[in-house]
Amino acid sequence: MKAEIRQGLQIEQEALAAKYLGLPTAVGHSTSQVFEYLPTRIRNLVGTWSGRDASCAGREVLLKSVAQVLPTYTMSCFLLPVDTCKKMRSIIGNYWWGSSADNQHIHWQCWERLIQPKARGGIGFRDLRSFNLAMLGKQGLLLPTRPESLCARVLKGRYFHDEDFLSRTRKRRMSFTWRAILAGREVLKKGLTRRIGDGTTTRIWEDRWLPNHFAGRPLTPAEGQVVETVADLTTDSGDWNEELIRDIFFPVDANAILKLPMTSRGEDFWAWEQEKHGNYSVKSAYRLQEYV
Repeated sequence: MKAEIRQGLQIEQEALAAKYLGLPTAVGHSTSQVFEYLPTRIRNLVGTWSGRDASCAGREVLLKSVAQVLPTYTMSCFLLPVDTCKKMRSIIGNYWWGSSADNQHIHWQCWERLIQPKARGGIGFRDLRSFNLAMLGKQGLLLPTRPESLCARVLKGRYFHDEDFLSRTRKRRMSFTWRAILAGREVLKKGLTRRIGDGTTTRIWEDRWLPNHFAGRPLTPAEGQVVETVADLTTDSGDWNEELIRDIFFPVDANAILKLPMTSRGEDFWAWEQEKHGNYSVKSAYRLQEYV
């Protein structure tokens, strides 16, 4: 098969470099050395700032706009080792407290306090580990929301061709990239919700489909219920069957269901609960980070 592909694409010689577009092309079982270039680049970058008299506001701007942004591209593709995140955090913390990348200075506040928003008494620094998971969750969000994309079709054919992405269990012999996407999937499960179209593919008792309603599902027990999909709760005209809903569900569930607009147009689809119109940007990762 490899020979046929090489012949069809006229590939005479394979030349796999150590990096492609700034990312490592091969990641083995030991990842500590593969991503060592990230702390090194941040250390070299912060080293050029050392020795300069910068105010707290100036150091904050440099760290947030340059040092913390540097690993974003890599974080959107790979799950970085915890030690790598700690090294980058240590460099950022040292410069914040002492204007130097390596010299140890007294840290007057713990890092958990510094990553809190300013409205909560923190500085608003990025929790690198949580942001890494959020960026991977953003990548995983494309699989259920854009199943027609080339990336989604390739991954589905390789890893979950006969299962749903959100319910796919971990298997042996997975690529490092797929492991990273599964790590971000745990964040998605806390905020993904179903947008209701005709209601035929949304399961009432298993899927999250009620926005801002406890766990996104009805509190009413599912035992003994005859309805299974949201479409079972509608009339022939496509409106909510209020009498049936109030007869089946607890009042708090019934009120939440009846507040949902029912258009009966198009298919149901997955969406991030806090976003509108499918606008997923880097800012979305900050909202995802709140669920880590």
